[in-house]
Amino acid sequence: MRKLILLVCLTALAATPAWAARGTDPEAGSLSIERGKGTVTLDVRGNVLGRLTNGTITVTDKTPTDAYVATVTGRKVLVQRRVSPTKIFVRGLGLRFRMLGGSYRIVIRGQGISLSAVGRGSVSIDGEPKFLGDDLGLYSVESDVDCSLEPQNCTAVPDEPVRLKLEAPGTPSGQKATNTG
Repeated sequence: MRKLILLVCLTALAATPAWAARGTDPEAGSLSIERGKGTVTLDVRGNVLGRLTNGTITVTDKTPTDAYVATVTGRKVLVQRRVSPTKIFVRGLGLRFRMLGGSYRIVIRGQGISLSAVGRGSVSIDGEPKFLGDDLGLYSVESDVDCSLEPQNCTAVPDEPVRLKLEAPGTPSGQKATNTG
């Protein structure tokens, strides 16, 4: 009986439409980054999950009075300090981060940036190669594209800054990227 209940629950979860997975905000967009190298800046209201192989994360909670708290942990945390009541800075190896709900400004610098974000806001991606032709990773703002599973549907991280809007598909400026450098 337990197996049957589990099977029914998993089937219902798999059949959940994409708009429901994004939450109740019909204007929410998504972002996927895999193997990123450089700087990613998110100014977003929504959910962000990810990991960083080596580097720094600075998180500013723009809604500190809500119930949501940013979480950053790591295999080897070298520096962790609270810069202000709403801002934390973490440097280390094997970092994992989770910001669920709320509104955040997140600056990630380093190598091995892998993240998924769902919400509304803006994203800036700036790849930083060490050598000419360096692999800077992949990204996508397409709904339902996971760069770790579908790299062929993703775009190479540019070595010049690009700014993107995080919003629902079909919004007029949803896929337009602008170089800022």
